[in-house]
Amino acid sequence: MMRKFWPCLVFTLAALTVSMQPVFAKKVALIIGNGAYQTIPELRNPANDAELASATFSALGFETETLVDASAQDMLTALEGFQTLSADADVAVIFFAGHGVQADNVNYLLPTDTDAASREAFETSSVTMDAFLEAFHASSNVRLLIVDACRDNPFAQTRSIGNVIGAGERGLARVNHQLDDLVVVYSAQPNQTALDGTGSNSPFMEALSNVLTAQAQVKLSDALIDITNFVRTETASRQLPYIEGTLSVHLELALQSAATVSGAETEAACSGQTETVSLSPGGYQSLTLGPQTRQLVIDDAGTAAVTLCLADGKLQADGRYDQAFTADDAGNRENGGAGYYFETASGDEAHLWIYTDPDTPGAKLEVGVYLDGTEISWVETGWAF
Repeated sequence: MMRKFWPCLVFTLAALTVSMQPVFAKKVALIIGNGAYQTIPELRNPANDAELASATFSALGFETETLVDASAQDMLTALEGFQTLSADADVAVIFFAGHGVQADNVNYLLPTDTDAASREAFETSSVTMDAFLEAFHASSNVRLLIVDACRDNPFAQTRSIGNVIGAGERGLARVNHQLDDLVVVYSAQPNQTALDGTGSNSPFMEALSNVLTAQAQVKLSDALIDITNFVRTETASRQLPYIEGTLSVHLELALQSAATVSGAETEAACSGQTETVSLSPGGYQSLTLGPQTRQLVIDDAGTAAVTLCLADGKLQADGRYDQAFTADDAGNRENGGAGYYFETASGDEAHLWIYTDPDTPGAKLEVGVYLDGTEISWVETGWAF
């Protein structure tokens, strides 16, 4: 059964401003999260993702309607209503989380009552991505379609259409739309499978909410880069978001006050001596931190790009987006540690590699600093989980 609700605010209130447009411009968002599928495998996180997306966009000043576990008719009715609602909107957003498949290069975003009995039944009970794009046609301003639906083919074990729907393909196909000022953000690259995540939200939704609410002010263009790097960090590069389309205006998100949550214990653990490593050292740096060092700052042309501190049993990485690493992350045998990816002020790719020896109890954390894929510094900290 579909649940429909208006979200309460869980973030610091924010306002969204568009270049050359009023601060209190009309902003609307339709959010759909489908997980309780009737005839194909269920998904654990889309309902949670929809609620988090709803709270995030509501906090950014959007008039937000949210559908959870929607049928095909629910979705089509909501899309029709959104087309009318968004006609005079300055910013219009649609977010979908759930199953998505491609067949003959057509993308389908699946309702919970998708019928897998036959190809014909599937086509009459599913919703194409074209229907989502059609919902934007009445609006002539900024439009954003966010699709977290590139998961494994849910029909793989369905004998009747398993060899037809999504056969030989992973994820969704590229979409060639003809709308100006429309950006489509996919949670994964074409023909790549997105992850549902091990927590209460998908890695992509976690990234989207974290990045859009982490800073007092952020441009959409910068946010999309940070979302990609967050997902890369969270999935060890197994998943990368993909973006299509262009905007002719600057879209800026501005929080009224910084959304920070920091307890007294965390503040105490991170107070004390600070050591700095430069992203432009002029030569390779090898550094061992002293026992009193509590923070490691990665400096980018005089600005702290990332600040590292071990607190509450996690390594906190605070930068353009915030990330916490556990002992399991740093000691991951398959990946050889964990990475934090970001872009420098000059547009270069940079990342930190966080490592601890999984075979040595109490092993100290080590941090590698990389610029454009080249190791420029290695830091041995005095910190242990």
